[in-house]
Amino acid sequence: MVEQKTLYLNAIRRVAGRIRDSVPEDLAGRFKAAGGFDVASYRRCRPEFGGAVCAVDGSNAIVLDAGCFAIAAVRASVSAYAGDARLCRRTTPLHIVTVNPGTGNEDFDTLFYDCFHSSPKVHLDHDDPIRNTAVIRDTLEFWAAMEMAAELDTGDLIVLDGTLQVRHASHDEVVENLLNLCNLRGVLIAAVTKRTSLTWGGGHPIVPAAEGLARDLGVPEPWYICVSAADGLIDRRETYLWKQRGEQYVARLHPRAERAFKVEIPKYYSPEMVDRVFSALASFADDGRVPGYPYPLLDAHLTTKIGKDAVDQVRQDIIRGMDLLGMNLADYTGIFGDYHDEFDRY
Repeated sequence: MVEQKTLYLNAIRRVAGRIRDSVPEDLAGRFKAAGGFDVASYRRCRPEFGGAVCAVDGSNAIVLDAGCFAIAAVRASVSAYAGDARLCRRTTPLHIVTVNPGTGNEDFDTLFYDCFHSSPKVHLDHDDPIRNTAVIRDTLEFWAAMEMAAELDTGDLIVLDGTLQVRHASHDEVVENLLNLCNLRGVLIAAVTKRTSLTWGGGHPIVPAAEGLARDLGVPEPWYICVSAADGLIDRRETYLWKQRGEQYVARLHPRAERAFKVEIPKYYSPEMVDRVFSALASFADDGRVPGYPYPLLDAHLTTKIGKDAVDQVRQDIIRGMDLLGMNLADYTGIFGDYHDEFDRY
């Protein structure tokens, strides 16, 4: 019988081999040939911007999980800056929702109506509570972005954390309305993704490919490149599940940036509008904590993050509420008890 250590080492070698296959040594060269990219494909952007940048981010956490349903905490925040000065910082209330698997979710329906004054056209039917929670968080993020789009001035920029795509069909018209409002008021909008599933050539990660080619070509930062302009380059299985609204870019926004990011911008933007978006992002990407990442997004993330202390507080408040209804510890343990909690003690 093969020893366990040998099985483990074989598995490590197999996984490492798959990583090597996805990022071959000649990744940049393959990317250049597949997309027809050269130095001119990379656009330089000057880090200067006279308007405000408003970042929108959300957070969610599972508080308790009974298996048949779960309880989650969700909220969203906005942080708006003009230069180094913060113009505003707002956070929605911490919403406590049930995220049951199966058909429909009353909390989602109620929150959606409160935000957009209409009922969702599609039920929230995911079997995974974590996916349900993410959709509810998206609802708050889109509402917060809509509120800011109505307040910002012409030429300002809204930056979403993530993508312009939607993960649930109920948000399709919501995003359309958000884009229309931005157009009506002359407000720019973009989405920055910290980690993307976007691939090309049958599974190669697109961000390292664009970065590697920029290094080979000697392109200085800050730069950006449109990777969706090359016809047939992007693997569309993951990225086109819902109506696609944006062009896909990769951008490295500061010379000391640790890595580049994927950025999504509405397809109908002119080259001048695109350049203005990236000038704004680069102008706000010089924070010493995370060089290359727009600091309004960092501020929104830190503001909205639901940490362990907040989760523990919600959990204790729920226990207190159960107690007021005549339920005891045995009832709580019977519903939410998890043997993993016991295992972790040893």
